[in-house]
Order: sequence, then structure tokens, then C-alpha cells
Amino acid sequence: MDKLPAASRPDAKMPDNALAQRNAIVCLEADLFFAPRLADVIRRQGGLPVIVETPDAFVDAMARHFPVLALLDLASEGDWAQAIIRCKLRPDTSQIPLIAFGSHVEVATLRAARQAGANHAWPRSKLMGELPQVVDRYLHPPVIYPDGWDAPLCALARRGIEEFNQGAYFEQHELLEAAWLAEARPIREMYQGILQIGVAFLQIQRHNWAGAVKMFRRGLPRLRGLPPVCQGVDIAALRAAAEQIHWEITALGPERLHEFDLARLPQIQID
Repeated sequence: MDKLPAASRPDAKMPDNALAQRNAIVCLEADLFFAPRLADVIRRQGGLPVIVETPDAFVDAMARHFPVLALLDLASEGDWAQAIIRCKLRPDTSQIPLIAFGSHVEVATLRAARQAGANHAWPRSKLMGELPQVVDRYLHPPVIYPDGWDAPLCALARRGIEEFNQGAYFEQHELLEAAWLAEARPIREMYQGILQIGVAFLQIQRHNWAGAVKMFRRGLPRLRGLPPVCQGVDIAALRAAAEQIHWEITALGPERLHEFDLARLPQIQID
């Protein structure tokens, strides 16, 4: 493993291929022996390892790459607890699953990682023993069939999607939020995911790059595990189109957002 600064290392650069970017896994790991092992397992499962060496670089990589998973070595130098807190407080990274790992005898350290906001804090031996399966689970999540997924689309949600398809992204938000509030079953997450994608499109129209990125990163995780067609809504097509736009505007950055062709904003197909 080279000794270049973390932001200069090949694994830490944003790739040109959007598909590879969607498979990113960010790792805070400075150990020159352990980091290549992590990277090798991630690559074998089809992921893109983004290896960084400092807590600050970890927070930056989480924001730039929007990974499907984050791994954090508790033996790393620096304030790793603050890095976890920062990632979990930021709306664009709060939903990214984060697994911290360390020595099995340092029970207090593992507890501190959980208290800081890590989704899991495991002994190093557990992580390495289960790493291929863990990586595969987050790279290729199983389809979840939430209660209500095969029910008819409610009237409020249908009206919201109709507004979405007309480009009335503020109005779709109001209707889909009302549908979300009225729905008690887990399928309500679909309504929230769709409305957040719509708000991301609204922010693109307003040339608000940061707002668009934030809303994509709130909405996309809510759609990721749903069936391809849910309540008659073609979720797979919407998700694919939104993911592509998300990575395109991420690459454009705030200064070039105006180059994005608004005519490419997709409509939602309903059976």
C-alpha cells in the first residue's frame, strides 16, 4: 500500500464509471497490512474500495462517494468518534450503514463506537470472518416486500405521481407527504422515497446543487430494496433513472449544474 495522502490515492478518486461509483465502500484503514485485505475482498464481491487513512478523509469520502457501506477501524489515529457523529448527523450520509471494528478485548471502545452512532461495532475477528458475506449483502441487497407492496395505489399517492409526471414537483411533495402520513404500513417508505426524488428534481430546476444531492441521498435508499414493481409503480425504472441523474449532477458539481438537460427528468410509469 502506498503512502500518498488519502485524497491522492487511486482508490479515493471518484471513478468515471457511474456503475462502479454506486458500488463504493468507504474504509477508514491506515494499517498497511490490513487495508489491502479489505480492498481485495471488496473487489472480489464486485465493489469499489475507497480506502482512506484519517477520520477527516473518511468524512469527506462518505460525502463524495455516497457508498453502500462504510467500515471504520477503531485502531485508527485521530478522532474517529467525531467522524462517526459527523457522518450520522449529515442528512446526505446519515443513512449509510456504518460498521466499526476493533479489538475484542476493548469492550469500552466498541461501546463508544455504538454510542457515537455506528450501526454495528464488531470485533475485528468477526468482521474478517464474515466480510465477504457482509459486503455482498450491501452490494446486492435482497428484495424486501413490505406490507402493502401489492395493494392498489391509494388515491393521494396516485394524484401525487400525476403531479410528479407533470413536473409539478412541489405539488407532488404535498400529496405524497399526505399519503405517507395517512399510510400506517411499511409501504409508506415508498411514498417518501418518491417525493424526495421529486424534490431533488425541483432543486435541479432551481440550480440548487447541494439541495438536489441531499434529497437524492435521502430518497434513493428508501427505494433500493423495494420490488421492481410496487403498488403498480415501476420502481426499478425510477430508481435507475434517478441514480444516473444523481451521479451525473454529482460529477457536474454546483458550477456546471446548469448544463444538465432538464428534459431528461423522467416520468413515473404506473400499471
